[in-house]
Amino acid sequence: MPSWKTHILFNLFLLILWMKFFLDLNFLGNVLSLIILTFFNLFLSIFPDIDSSKSEIRNYSAFAIAAFLLVYFVINFDFHSVTAVLLSFIFLYLFFRFFPVKHRGITHNFWFSILLSFILVIILGLFFNFTLEISLVYFLFLLSGYLSHLFLDMIF
Repeated sequence: MPSWKTHILFNLFLLILWMKFFLDLNFLGNVLSLIILTFFNLFLSIFPDIDSSKSEIRNYSAFAIAAFLLVYFVINFDFHSVTAVLLSFIFLYLFFRFFPVKHRGITHNFWFSILLSFILVIILGLFFNFTLEISLVYFLFLLSGYLSHLFLDMIF
């Protein structure tokens, strides 16, 4: 099984090819959206291993998801107690960190990669007002990051 470093390096190679191709076609938009898109592409190249209990991506994702949900709850439900906020964060982090999953399960599925890439393009499109053409290019860009992981896992 390739390490997260191998997944990142392999994806960086693909990312350079994609950028060259889409820059030649003037399809990549402004610099900020390109930076965000590159971040998501690299993230998706290691994301499928979130279902491994030994994965570092699972630790970081659990922390990020817990923090995001906590901010959402604080904004929408007026938590007034620091203790309640801290306990909520700890509970959410532990839940997402230790939730039992099967390695190489749903996150190592081709259809899940399409669904997640589609959802991320919709979310990014809401922030950057993408045209349909740009959304399709970005979808392919994100999907390639995810599929690079699945491809490496399949050959090793």
